[in-house]
Amino acid sequence: MLFYAESLEFVGLVGKVYIHPYKGVDELKAGVGVFLSAELLAEKTSIAVIVDADSNASGQIHSISALLKKITGRELEHGVWSHGQPKLGFFVVPDGKQKGEVETLAWNAWANDPSNQESRACIEKYLNCMEANGHKAHSPDKGKIGALLAVKYDEDPRLGPGARHKVFDFTRPEFLPLLNFLRGFSE
Repeated sequence: MLFYAESLEFVGLVGKVYIHPYKGVDELKAGVGVFLSAELLAEKTSIAVIVDADSNASGQIHSISALLKKITGRELEHGVWSHGQPKLGFFVVPDGKQKGEVETLAWNAWANDPSNQESRACIEKYLNCMEANGHKAHSPDKGKIGALLAVKYDEDPRLGPGARHKVFDFTRPEFLPLLNFLRGFSE
């Protein structure tokens, strides 16, 4: 949640968007129908759903699109805001195409920065060594982010606090699809 708050701050929407967190897509699917009541839909100007692709981006897009159609009656397209009251949209991270999660997006942005190549190699070497010794990360990108933040921001090596402490450069092109989507809240 804090990572998305930092993303919203970057696009100038700090304090203008309420974030309702869910613990994973299963909890979201079970609870979003109650949260998106007719009363809430009538009083808000924009509502978005952001979920991790996990192992199947296209499957997640289809699933979330169908769920939101069932709740709102509207056909929605990934990354595109609908017209009407309220505007509705959904985004599947990292980019609607590849599998992964928000940590995949953050890792790709950080790891693709030319100034981080040597550090990237160190983190990947460390995780490969751990895997060779029987300790494989359940989520490889979360493991990479955790290893990075254990050094870069050791006070709290989680994604959100790392974003708050400017470990991630939101001007990187990897963040652009998500940031452009978030800008749609105010357009």
